[in-house]
Amino acid sequence: MIRQGKYTKRLTPVQKVKRYMRRRWTWFKGLSKPKKALVIGGPILAFLIITPLATYAYFARDIADKERLMNRNNTGIVLMDKSGETFYRTGRAEHREEVALSAISDNVEHALVASEDKNFYEHSGFSVGSMLGALYANFTSGATAYGGSTLTQQLAKNTLLSEDRNYLRKYQELSISIAIERTYSKDEILGMYLNSVYYGEGAFGIEDAAKTYFNKAPADLTLAESAMLIGVLPSPSNYSPITGDPELAKERQETVLTRMVNNTYITEAEKQAALAEPLTYSEAKSPDTSNVAPHFTEMVLNELYDKYGEERVTRSGYQVRTTLDLNLQKKLNENITNHLGHIQANDGSNASGIAIDPTSGEIRALAGSADWNNETFGKVNMVTTPRQPGSTFKSIYYADGLARGVITPATMLKDEATDFGGYKPQNATRMYYGNVTARSALARSLNIPAVKVMQKVGLDNSIAAAKKVGITTLKDGTDYGLSLAIGSAEVPLIEMTNAYAAYANQGQQFSTTTVRQINNKFDDNIFKAKETAKQVISKEGAYLISSILSDNNARAPMFGSALTVPGRTVAVKTGTTDDSKDAWTIGYTPQIAVGVWVGNNDNTIMQSGGSDMAGPIWRNTMKAALEGTSNTDFTVPSGVVKRNVCTSNGGLANASGKGVYSEYFLATALPTTSCTVNNEDEEKAREKAAEEAKKREQEAKKAAEDAAKQAEEETAPPPEEETPVDDEDDTTPPTNPTTPTTPGTPPQNP
Repeated sequence: MIRQGKYTKRLTPVQKVKRYMRRRWTWFKGLSKPKKALVIGGPILAFLIITPLATYAYFARDIADKERLMNRNNTGIVLMDKSGETFYRTGRAEHREEVALSAISDNVEHALVASEDKNFYEHSGFSVGSMLGALYANFTSGATAYGGSTLTQQLAKNTLLSEDRNYLRKYQELSISIAIERTYSKDEILGMYLNSVYYGEGAFGIEDAAKTYFNKAPADLTLAESAMLIGVLPSPSNYSPITGDPELAKERQETVLTRMVNNTYITEAEKQAALAEPLTYSEAKSPDTSNVAPHFTEMVLNELYDKYGEERVTRSGYQVRTTLDLNLQKKLNENITNHLGHIQANDGSNASGIAIDPTSGEIRALAGSADWNNETFGKVNMVTTPRQPGSTFKSIYYADGLARGVITPATMLKDEATDFGGYKPQNATRMYYGNVTARSALARSLNIPAVKVMQKVGLDNSIAAAKKVGITTLKDGTDYGLSLAIGSAEVPLIEMTNAYAAYANQGQQFSTTTVRQINNKFDDNIFKAKETAKQVISKEGAYLISSILSDNNARAPMFGSALTVPGRTVAVKTGTTDDSKDAWTIGYTPQIAVGVWVGNNDNTIMQSGGSDMAGPIWRNTMKAALEGTSNTDFTVPSGVVKRNVCTSNGGLANASGKGVYSEYFLATALPTTSCTVNNEDEEKAREKAAEEAKKREQEAKKAAEDAAKQAEEETAPPPEEETPVDDEDDTTPPTNPTTPTTPGTPPQNP
């Protein structure tokens, strides 16, 4: 045994580091001042020498080749669906010829130099004054937003280096710019810059820009046009007079002209004349109208531009594998188109839909409007536009109440005329149904019981539950009141559908995504999605709400079979706002969640609601999404149990029998009431019914024999009786308003 004392016991890793640092510090203090300077300055000096050499060695081939330096070919974007099929392409892959400076208007050259690098012809690739000014601005602002770059540095940055703003990249930019200046003349550098810089609107180089903005050659650009084009360079997406902000574009034009005056390229009179000159622009380009998913395309492009910058995305030739399922997208479009006649006949005009994979959050299909080319509303994406969700919002606070045991599917609620402090909601049928279970109330979308459930759950808790499942449009401090129970607050369809997707995925929710993977034109991987889910509601709560919403029998008294997908276990909920301004249907299986909105963008009243206007689109899209797959039931979690309860009071039954049905509960939230089932009386009733049936059978047999005997005696056949016609709509069975419907049993009609 070895004794471990102060100097012999084993050191921890932290103690080892501390001991090492103390020894090195003691060593450093013992050095002379020259040696201390060498120790500190040596690594810094090595970095300053090695970095530019390594950078030049890496980019030497690009610097020596003008085309590689300009990096302006094979630009654009390709969007593919999840299987690799292209549905959108922009840009050009062909070789661009360099436009000589002699074929470019002097106005363009002068505007560029005056605006971006007034000392261009004097410096050697970098400007010490500009760099010190940028360094001071970055230091005082605590950021690295100010560049201080010359045109040569911008050429290096735009074509060779990344968009990262840090001091290492700035130093690399400096070393490359010096190499470029040593390789090319000033006019060659200016020409390469003008031929490769991004002007926005998908235009690389002055030839593309002149044609895209003004439909003319570079040599024909006026002073006003030249100043406008150069003005957009710092931020093309914002300063473009076509798709950006026209007022900002005009301000940038004036800034360029003022700098041209200050640098004696033009006079003040020429500046004012240019500002007064009216400019005519080409029409804005929009996603290809033959594209089957234009709104989805816009969402992807905007996401890419926001994350990477429009120029980098376009110049790098991004090949984007999206989450879209083209086959399902086409089906969604087709279902909307086929139902549009019925929508218009009922005073509607527009429809949108979305399909989300609950197991990943990936958007499989998205139609932002019924017609992208409609000049009034076609370009508005109604999937992301907030609208009142109506009764589809009920599922959110019902689910929270079920998950926390505040209510159970068997909780009895009285549906009767009720004044909630001045708020007097009514059911869609304008009828009352007496005592109903929570299951029946939600499945039949009864409003008065829904408000009572929100009272039990609590308004604040309901709002918190909505936020937890991804609803972002409910604001703190807003007095929504109990009308929130029937969906009075505006929510986007994409957020409502993804909330339902969480219920489909056992309470786990992914953020919605549109992109799986991005490669550039050199096939380098830029991005690969790695999504993680969060538990937004318990597995038990998700199952209980799914059990209710997928109960076709509980739903049938109000909706018939209109929302049933044959052979499939599908949860679904409709929503209709006041005066049918918005019609919704959202539903899901474990594999897919589909949401549909129908209405008018201007809130014009329609003549029908959710199940009739949005339901058929939803149902047909769901059927298409599930085609070729087997039926999948919702998984019953271990925390959910099944018990017999009485229809009379929702209490636990002591046995099965008449007036008893099976219901699901949280294992920790069983009913506190009970009931006794008298099976003896039930047995006697069955025996009596059997005797009566036997007696009726004997009487019927005797009547048939008598009729046959009478028929033989008569020479002519008796006249035929007229058969009554049953014209009752079989999709919406009538319901006795005074008789509550028990889950799992059809309504009893009088």
